[in-house]
Amino acid sequence: MYDNFKVFVVSEKDGAQTVAMDGYEVKFVTDDWSYVNDTQHLVYWNPNADSYLFTAGAPIDAVTSINASSMTLSMKNNTTGSVMAAEPLKIMNGSADFGKRVNLRFSYAHCRVCVAFKKEGTEDMTISDIKLTPDAEIASEATLTYSYNWSTATPTVTSQVSVSKTSKTDFAFAEVTIPADNTTDAVLSETYYYCVPDATNTNQWQVSLKCNGETKQASFVNSETWQSGKNYIYVFSISEKGPKLIKVISQDNFFDCNDIESGGEFSGDNMTE
Repeated sequence: MYDNFKVFVVSEKDGAQTVAMDGYEVKFVTDDWSYVNDTQHLVYWNPNADSYLFTAGAPIDAVTSINASSMTLSMKNNTTGSVMAAEPLKIMNGSADFGKRVNLRFSYAHCRVCVAFKKEGTEDMTISDIKLTPDAEIASEATLTYSYNWSTATPTVTSQVSVSKTSKTDFAFAEVTIPADNTTDAVLSETYYYCVPDATNTNQWQVSLKCNGETKQASFVNSETWQSGKNYIYVFSISEKGPKLIKVISQDNFFDCNDIESGGEFSGDNMTE
């Protein structure tokens, strides 16, 4: 779980902005969130402000720039977890939330890719040395920039991926065991890849594996466009002829990894007079 994030806050008055938190580092200490230290001082609500604007990203090390108009996160393909971005939050003076505890809601910036297998036979099956390999290099490292529009009551956000590195490295997955009596359900590998989203990836891939020690491989077409926060399960059937992609299950905001403490929310009650 991430126990830290970076936040940027401005107050607005008659169209002018005043920075309240300039990329403050917020950390979970003991049993609560805290940002106060020698260089980050306690911030109070200004009762004369028209509104407050909040942006944030996690973890701190992934946030390469942050201000009221945009935020950039660095990201790379990995098997550990996803970087995260908070939904832009605008709190108007006179609303029920003004001057109160601040809750930020985070979402995943990476997408997640995993594999599952079904068998056609009636014997026990062990599937090992599982690899998915693109036929050409795909995005492996990138920056993801969020741009914010605060002109409406509910702010909107757009995102743009800038690829900095590509790779043809295999995606290697943990062994899968399917018992003899399971002839219907797909069994998921315990390995997950958190991948750069929205990048132009090749649609031609290879799957290779060992089925009860026998090497099998096949080509398949990946027609999915990976998107932030989505979980993609590539389901293969295994027969004497080898593996065959039968479907891709695409799930919105499904995967559970590296949640911000306290259910994905930052509560900033220190910003209270």
